[in-house]
Amino acid sequence: MKKLVIANWKSHKTLPEVKHWIDEFEDKLDTSLVKDAVDIVIAPSDLYIAEVADELDTVVALGAQDVSPYPTGKYTGATAASQLASMGVKYAIVGHSERRQYFGEDYVQVANKVEQCIDAGITPVVCVDDEYVSAQAAAIRPELHSNCVIAYEALSAIGTGNTMNPAHVADVRDTIKEVFGDVPVLYGGSVTSSNVTEYAKINDGWLIGGASLTLENFWALLTAVANVSDDAGKNGSFA
Repeated sequence: MKKLVIANWKSHKTLPEVKHWIDEFEDKLDTSLVKDAVDIVIAPSDLYIAEVADELDTVVALGAQDVSPYPTGKYTGATAASQLASMGVKYAIVGHSERRQYFGEDYVQVANKVEQCIDAGITPVVCVDDEYVSAQAAAIRPELHSNCVIAYEALSAIGTGNTMNPAHVADVRDTIKEVFGDVPVLYGGSVTSSNVTEYAKINDGWLIGGASLTLENFWALLTAVANVSDDAGKNGSFA
């Protein structure tokens, strides 16, 4: 099974930087086996979704970093899931730790975003940490769990350069699958090309922040993942 890698650019990059990154990325992708081995999602700022959608190779999926908990209507400044879907967005990150910390999002708001995504045909990537896996799952209607991808964000690892112990990540993965069911589970937290393979047998993919900002770092990470995926294909898929 192909691994899923989501690049979360957060509030980085100007329009010229986005264009330059995408142009170079496309050149590399055209002559590489990476696109056959890894499912790639690029999640730029909302401002640049249209630009990335126009430029992006069709084998790479478009993501959004957030979505409104409400439908279209009188919600100034919000971007509705149906609007994102109309631009080709296939995945939306919801409940990211930075949204919870800086914007005060709670379990109910995140659950509402999940509903909006699913109604619009977008796969919600629900971010959780150890402390609130069960609480977030309880806020989302059980019948929607199977439509989600869950991203384990180890808060003690994000932006620190220190990754979480793989054994602990495996324990959290098991907890996630207990409360959400057999859903894809991603890991995020200071992941780079040098440590990404430590989690290849544990999770179904990765949510990448800082390592996705420069193409050199992101490409090295994708190559490492592709090599692991190729070995898995020869020796049996990772569980």
